[in-house]
Amino acid sequence: MTAAVVFFNILLGLVYTMYGTMTLLEMARSHQTRGFSHFGAAWIAMAFTCGPHHWAHGIHVIEGSTAVGTLDLVAVLFGLPAGVIWFALRVEAYRGGRGDRHVSGTPGWLMALPTVFGIYVTALVAAAIGLGATIGDATVGVIANFMLVGLYSAIGYYLARTQLANRRPLGGWSLSGLALAVVFPTCAVMHGIYAFYELNGTYLPDGHMTAIDVLAVPAAMYFLWVVHALYRGDFRDWNGAPGTERSGSDEPPGPSPGPTFKRTPPKALPGASLGTVAAPEAPLDARMSARP
Repeated sequence: MTAAVVFFNILLGLVYTMYGTMTLLEMARSHQTRGFSHFGAAWIAMAFTCGPHHWAHGIHVIEGSTAVGTLDLVAVLFGLPAGVIWFALRVEAYRGGRGDRHVSGTPGWLMALPTVFGIYVTALVAAAIGLGATIGDATVGVIANFMLVGLYSAIGYYLARTQLANRRPLGGWSLSGLALAVVFPTCAVMHGIYAFYELNGTYLPDGHMTAIDVLAVPAAMYFLWVVHALYRGDFRDWNGAPGTERSGSDEPPGPSPGPTFKRTPPKALPGASLGTVAAPEAPLDARMSARP
C-alpha cells in the first residue's frame, strides 16, 4: 500500500504541475493579442499549489516521515478517473484539438454519479469514525485543509450547476465540464481526509505541507471568485471560451487550456456553462459561446 500511495501522489503532483505549465505557456503566447486571463491565472495558482501538495506528501511517505493512511489511497483512486479524463482533454486542446466531447442525453452512469458519490462520502465518514482515534488540537495545517474542503466544494457546486443549467439548451453535457465538476469535490474529500489524519495523529504536522496548504487557500479563493464571476457573466475571459478570440484581436481563434463558459438562453438558469461543446447538429469543431 505504501508504494501505491507514493506512486499515485507523485503522479497527481506531476499532472497538476504539467497542466499549470501548459496554462502558463498558453497565457504567455496569447497575452499580447488576447489580454490577461483570470481563469488561466487562477488555474496556474491552483495547479502550482495542488501539485506540490501531492509531491511533498509522496516524498514524505518515501522518507518514512509520514505514515500511510488507507483512506488517503481510497480518496486518490476514487478521484483519479475524472482527473485523467480532464487532463487528457486539456492536452488535446493544447495541441490544437477539440479538447471536449458532447455527451448526448443523460446516460445511466451519469445519473448514478450523485448516488455513488453520496455512498462514497458516507462510507469514508463511517470508516473514519470506526478508526476510533483520539482527536487532537487543530493545527494551522488542519485549519487550512478544512478551509480547502469548503472552497473546493463551493467550486464544484458552481461547476455542476452550470452543467445542469445548460443540459437542456445543449441537448446533453460537456465531458470536460463534467470531469472538472467531479475533480473538485473529490479534491475536497482528499483534503478532508488529510486534515482528519493530522488531527488523529496519523500524519504529523509538517512545515512543508502546512506552507503549501496555507498558500493553497488564497489560490482556491481566487479560483472560486473567477468561477463565480464567469458563472454570473460579470466578465468574459478568453481562456474560458475555446475558439473565441478577444474583441479587436487579429489572432485567429484557437484552443485554450480552459473550459467554456457561456450565457444560457432564456428559461435556463442564469449563468455560464463550463466546458461546453457545440450541440450535436453543429459541426464537431464548432464552439458555442456568446459575448456578454
